[in-house]
Amino acid sequence: MHRKNPISVLVYNALFPNPSPNDPPSFSAHLSKNLVGEVRIETATFYGSLDTIEARYPGLNYAYAPHRKRLGRFPHHRKLFDAFDRLGLTDSEIQGFCRWEGTLWARERYERDEGVKVRDTTGMEISEWVDRRRTTASLTRGKHGINVKTDIEVEIEEVPASTAVTQPERHADTEMQDSSDDEDEDDEDEQVLDESVGFALNQRLMQAAALREQGQDAPMDPEWEQYLKDAQERGELNVEATREVLRSMAGELARANQSEGPSAPTQPYPSAAPA
Repeated sequence: MHRKNPISVLVYNALFPNPSPNDPPSFSAHLSKNLVGEVRIETATFYGSLDTIEARYPGLNYAYAPHRKRLGRFPHHRKLFDAFDRLGLTDSEIQGFCRWEGTLWARERYERDEGVKVRDTTGMEISEWVDRRRTTASLTRGKHGINVKTDIEVEIEEVPASTAVTQPERHADTEMQDSSDDEDEDDEDEQVLDESVGFALNQRLMQAAALREQGQDAPMDPEWEQYLKDAQERGELNVEATREVLRSMAGELARANQSEGPSAPTQPYPSAAPA
């Protein structure tokens, strides 16, 4: 398509219909002031550095949708692409017009002058997509094409009515026997718990703590002392927290003894030491 006015003039008028004193006076000034800077930022962001030939000559095609999307993040390029669309420029017109740093024109000129081919590594690690749905569908149709028929014979034997009646009674006897076994096991567990060494140790510890609470001197129980040493070496014991619990238990025991009298039995506490 032959246009009466140069494309640069048409694009500049579309970008700046009423230019102000702060706007660039021509498209060349707008290019050097705004567009080239955005191209350099996009190239550095995309490649990370300019150490490779590909990064110095990225070959941005202003008529290619993915490149447009990358550059369209910047305000001046977004307005430029809108102007291209409003003017109805063709792909060949856009490529012939966009001849500056970082464009496809700059890469092609470098390849022609240097006699080398700039290798585009974008997306090289992405393999070609293979539609596996067709393969799966063909395999599925092949599986459905094989039909296997199996004949099954079932024999039903009649059971006398007397046997059917006696079976629930046996089941009930079994349930009663299981429940009695569970009760025996619970009784054995309670007996073992009463004979636990930890219960006697707790009683000795609380009595010693009560004596200390009253101001009397009571030596530390040797079994308790050994347990504290072992637990502290393993890092499983907070000494201060344990002492605070013993003081609290001793205070409760002393108050209980004072309220019930000297002949009242010692109130048992749940086991706090290992058996």
